[in-house]
Amino acid sequence: MRSTLRFKLAIGNSTIEQEVSLAPGSSRLEFHTVVDWHEERKMLRVAFPTSVLTSEATYDIQYGYLKRPTHANTSWDAAKFECCGQRYVDLSDTQNGIALLNDCKYGHRIQGSTIDLGLLRSPKFPDYHADQGRHEFTYALLPHRGALVDSNVGIQAAQLNREPWRFDGLAGQIEAPVSVTGKGVSLEVLKRAEKSDALVIRIVETLGQHSTGTLKLAKSAKLKKVTVTNAIEWTDEGELKPGKDGAYALALKPFQILTLKLQ
Repeated sequence: MRSTLRFKLAIGNSTIEQEVSLAPGSSRLEFHTVVDWHEERKMLRVAFPTSVLTSEATYDIQYGYLKRPTHANTSWDAAKFECCGQRYVDLSDTQNGIALLNDCKYGHRIQGSTIDLGLLRSPKFPDYHADQGRHEFTYALLPHRGALVDSNVGIQAAQLNREPWRFDGLAGQIEAPVSVTGKGVSLEVLKRAEKSDALVIRIVETLGQHSTGTLKLAKSAKLKKVTVTNAIEWTDEGELKPGKDGAYALALKPFQILTLKLQ
């Protein structure tokens, strides 16, 4: 299934066990890490020197991304010595790029072309026992062609954070009540409405550009009306009309969050 190197390391009073894995046909190099941490006033970090030259790095946030400088030219830039990235941080030029994905570690430091990720700390204030004990986490290195918006970094980061679930005793195919297609258009939420029996879906533009997509309703769901609502589902801001094929055309602005109510 995959090729794996297993490492056993020691730092001070702590031990680190790592499985570095690469699946066939994949460019995502995964570092599954188990640390038994017993240090004081030390920080455990991992750094990856790259050859990508760019003045800005891209940090994942919920439903979008932010760009931060990779230099310390001004006092404002120097103050950003560590920045938060949720599922990934990416360094890209117009030809190539490399992303560092993670499943629970968010403190990144990028200076020049080196990507640095904070893994564990051991301060004595405000928590005297901060991060002491056993920790298990995974981060992954993902090189890609082209700029970030032309890559599959977002999809790979989501896959690292959302492993497939298996349900024993359930056979056959499950049909979702709705499906969304389109580059840069992602179905992020499917839930019951807060004040009725309607379904609420949240569709997000993820690439920071104008994107189009298609919303399709499953026939078995018996949904007949689609209205636009706000994030707290208090207002109806107009009804969407289906096309001749029964699908709904979507046009989203950069990083737009669209909430729909299905009745």
